[in-house]
Amino acid sequence: MFPAFDWSAMVFLLAAVGLCVFMLVVPRLLGGTSKGFQKEENFESGVVGAGTARIRLSAKFYVVAIFFVIFDLEALYLYTYAVSVKEAGWLGFFTILIFIGELLIGLYYLLKLGALNWSPADKKPKPARLTSAPAGFNLADITRFNGVEELETDPTGKVPAQLSGVMKQHQPQN
Repeated sequence: MFPAFDWSAMVFLLAAVGLCVFMLVVPRLLGGTSKGFQKEENFESGVVGAGTARIRLSAKFYVVAIFFVIFDLEALYLYTYAVSVKEAGWLGFFTILIFIGELLIGLYYLLKLGALNWSPADKKPKPARLTSAPAGFNLADITRFNGVEELETDPTGKVPAQLSGVMKQHQPQN
């Protein structure tokens, strides 16, 4: 009528409750009872706290927390699939492909929104790119080389360099 009584589970539960009671009662019996301002002050890792913990944080930290939760759960689902890949069969394979596709679409959407761009340079609008040459622009005129007269010796005295348009008059060196 009644299922078999499991003594090992009962011993485990009694041991766990007994350990908790022991850890709560014995320090009260053996510990000191002094009170005071220094005893009541918060103390963490050897540093006395200063100021308040009520500070305003940027919403970006919450976005990171949400990303962590999303991708942490994603890892959990992928792990469970990896463990049961034989039992899942082809249906499980196509299901996990759809799941990964949805994750990639979501990540692409976040990138397009700029949710992962935190630096100030990312917030500046990008200058428009040139799709054609400006009016009156001729690359051949800019790069034309008319002969040796345009060359001068650079300050090291070794390499001839092209002048920037106007011929300079050289002073004889003494």
